[in-house]
Amino acid sequence: MPKNKVLIYVFLTVLAITLGCASNDNITGQAIASEANIYEDAPQAEQQNMTEKDTEENQTDEQKIQIKTGEEYYNKATINEEPKETIDEFKFNPESIVSTQNNISLSIDNIKHEIKSEYWGKIIEITATVLNKGHGAFKPKLIALLYDEKDFKEEWLKPKAEIQFDIEQLNAGEHTTRQAFVSISFDDLYLAKNFKLVLVDAADPGNKPLVVAETNFEPLK
Repeated sequence: MPKNKVLIYVFLTVLAITLGCASNDNITGQAIASEANIYEDAPQAEQQNMTEKDTEENQTDEQKIQIKTGEEYYNKATINEEPKETIDEFKFNPESIVSTQNNISLSIDNIKHEIKSEYWGKIIEITATVLNKGHGAFKPKLIALLYDEKDFKEEWLKPKAEIQFDIEQLNAGEHTTRQAFVSISFDDLYLAKNFKLVLVDAADPGNKPLVVAETNFEPLK
């Protein structure tokens, strides 16, 4: 090979190697630049995450403040709330005969009788009170029974008088008192009398007893 051609070949080879190195440097530089951009974006993402976290914490703090404020308001309202007035339950006369059944109380408040002769007498007035302590609403009616030990048992359950009340119904928590004038005759004045008041619902045709109150009295005393 001529000497000039050898020199040209060597020159071209060196040139090609030089250009190849330069090209590799540019590729490496681009990769580095690109890689640098990735890490440059990282602080921004971290900053965004921190901002969201701070926002959540602030919202949580606000919720806590609202809840606390609500609790303080509730406690304050509870403390400052004036106690409601309570209606005292009706109290019967200590001298009354009181019987309670089916959440209803019935009292025999007074019985007045007269002696007509040495052989007989009669009850002329009955005062009774009904208190509905929690039973359903009903229309009260009283049935009076009177007998002594000489009477046949058939007489024991024979109504001697019926007492109506001037109300349509007696609701839970309500009470009513009735002073009724009656005429219930009896004989054998020396014998003690058994007197009963049976409370029923006036709307019940069977007169099922709701409460029974009873007492004894001696006509001659």
